[in-house]
Amino acid sequence: MPVSEAIVAAVREARAAGTVDAAVTAVRAIAPEALAELFHASLAGSDDVPPLTTGLAASPGAAVGRIVLSADAAVAAADAGEPAMLVRPETTPDDVVGMQAARGILTSRGGLVSHAAVVARGWGIPAVVGATEVGIDGDTVRIGDTTLRAGDRITIDGSTGHVYAGALATVASAPPAELDVLLRWADEIAAAHVEVRANADTEGDATVGRRMGARGIGLCRTEHMFLSHDRLPIMRRFILAHDAAAEAAALSELESAQTHDFERVLDAMDGLPVTVRLLDPPLHEFLPDIDDLAAREARGELDGDGRAELTAARRLHETNPMIGTRGVRLALVRSGLYQMQVRALCTAAAGLFAAGKRPHVEIMVPLVVDPEELRIARGWVRDVLDEIGHPELSSTVITVGAMIETPRAALLAGALADHADFFSIGTNDLTQMTYAFSRDDVEARLLPAYQAMGILPANPFAVLDQQGVGELVRIGHDAARRAKPTIKIGVCGEHAGDPSSAAFLVGQGVDSVSCSPFRVPLARLAVAQALLACGRADPTQVHVDVTGPDGATDDADDSGANGTDRAADGVLDVDETLVLHVLRVRGFVTAAGFQASLGTHPSDLLDDLAERGLVRHIPAREMYALLPAGREHHAALLGAQTAVDLRARLAGDYARFLDVNERFKQLCTDWQVRNGEPNDHADADYDRGCIERLAALHAEAAPVIAALAGVLPRLERYTARLAAAADRVARGESKRFTGVMCESFHDVWMELHEDLIVLQGIDRTAEGSF
Repeated sequence: MPVSEAIVAAVREARAAGTVDAAVTAVRAIAPEALAELFHASLAGSDDVPPLTTGLAASPGAAVGRIVLSADAAVAAADAGEPAMLVRPETTPDDVVGMQAARGILTSRGGLVSHAAVVARGWGIPAVVGATEVGIDGDTVRIGDTTLRAGDRITIDGSTGHVYAGALATVASAPPAELDVLLRWADEIAAAHVEVRANADTEGDATVGRRMGARGIGLCRTEHMFLSHDRLPIMRRFILAHDAAAEAAALSELESAQTHDFERVLDAMDGLPVTVRLLDPPLHEFLPDIDDLAAREARGELDGDGRAELTAARRLHETNPMIGTRGVRLALVRSGLYQMQVRALCTAAAGLFAAGKRPHVEIMVPLVVDPEELRIARGWVRDVLDEIGHPELSSTVITVGAMIETPRAALLAGALADHADFFSIGTNDLTQMTYAFSRDDVEARLLPAYQAMGILPANPFAVLDQQGVGELVRIGHDAARRAKPTIKIGVCGEHAGDPSSAAFLVGQGVDSVSCSPFRVPLARLAVAQALLACGRADPTQVHVDVTGPDGATDDADDSGANGTDRAADGVLDVDETLVLHVLRVRGFVTAAGFQASLGTHPSDLLDDLAERGLVRHIPAREMYALLPAGREHHAALLGAQTAVDLRARLAGDYARFLDVNERFKQLCTDWQVRNGEPNDHADADYDRGCIERLAALHAEAAPVIAALAGVLPRLERYTARLAAAADRVARGESKRFTGVMCESFHDVWMELHEDLIVLQGIDRTAEGSF
């Protein structure tokens, strides 16, 4: 049975039984790894097509694109509306913009925790890495016996690692509405035991993670903030600085940039914890490749800046850089670097407090191997807090911890706990250090042979090695708890997104797990199942609201009026006109946005519309928007399909809607502003009154929307969405009142209003509907 059908059946059976036991059974019934197919496109009927080669399945999903061999080419292709497949030996910080623009990524080198893999997973971009048979020579790509050129189409499957010639058909299986119900039950089982967080480095990543159900950020890699085209030159000026004044000037620029970045990430996770890892990689990673620089020098192509970069690259070169001068070691020898980052964090948090927000910052020091390192770093944080002197920046808002990613740190966790508020176990590096595996080399070359010979049962970078690495996790966890029972311990390696690994980690007693945003739903389900299996969550004691807000209408008939609305599973009969209409009404639309509006993500239709130049696809954020030609085409289709009598039939009930709308706008203002000042929501009685007014307004609006849906049945979908938002507001989720892009009541109401305006050809300005 397809996973979507299994989820629908499990949830409906539990809802029919109406018991907590039934909900727990439903949570246990679905394999977490099966959820992956609901969030990524897959190949349609590729069984008979032999792959050209197989690499490492680094980031799930299938993608088709024309081969591009540089970041600039990927950006140019995206700007031209052409799906691009970025093919590189390996990716570096210089490639980030191109990676954002590409439909998929293929590399010949690297492993599951290589730069390409980590960035692709964070953005939900399909990727295959470590495909050793891929050779690049000029504009030619050779894969085994096949020769391809830039511009040729290829297909990759990031779920299997397969690479195919040509364009294979892809299909997306949209999550059913019942998945929200199932994951809500999983969250209720996990409540007070384990949080699932996202690894997120940007505002966009954080927003996606929160939308996927993350309860904070478990790993914010600050180095990724330095990789954009406008930040990398500043970082290089810091690296190349020859005197204190030049270094201070570069650090000041970086601080300003970091403050802006931190504000956006913290704001996106307002009220939830954000673990910010201070700079981790060695400095040479921010410079151009040393071999490329040397080759350009030999050809006489380097200018003064290039020669300075080559000199610095040679000076910073290390034989084993990943166990060299990086992390806290780098901060100790390049004074001021971590202090700059801490100041930026504290300044950002102070600014958000002034705006009425609730930032919660956890500062994590990477690559610690000795308590003295952590003591010194904690002192830097204390000095910055004293320097800023903000009354709301306290030890409860700004906490300090260490990343446990070396065997020595795990063995000394008890002593490290004296200087830490929390630990985050970095299982990726801990695996590399424990095995003495160079992760970017062995995954493609050595591990397949080791697995084939039965030496290793699985890739230890994908599935946690419980005997070796897991034993270090257990030792570190237990020692830290003995030394400081209140210390928080989380896991931020990608192992947290693997169900079997998550089950082991949860069984050890960790407080949180973190993974890439698109694996958060899998982790939420896996964590709940692990808590039940290990006994940390007693099924007789858990509190699951079986009668809570529906993800779908359980007892509805499969077809609504006129056969255009399938209320039972919330999926509309989607055609080109309706997809264009949603884009016209909503503007920029994500996969989750289509899911909310249509009950499905029509990826095939969108791909076709993008190919025809009607829709713009923004791969890095998986967003779509209408191009001018698409807006014109939509207007023509709508004019043909929307008869004058439909507009006339909507008009009377629309007038009633406008009456309610005026009072809703005032209610939103009252919720946001009190006595002429921003509402700080400190007066519970005042807020309760607003929420009661929202419930009354919702009840008043329901028959109006029902009447509109009597004319156009698909409008009925707004009823369930508004009900879900109102219920969440009543249960204390205040952002669901007027929050933006979070399926709040205001979001859904404004979408409905715009939908009605477009359908009737109304001039919003003339109507005065602002």
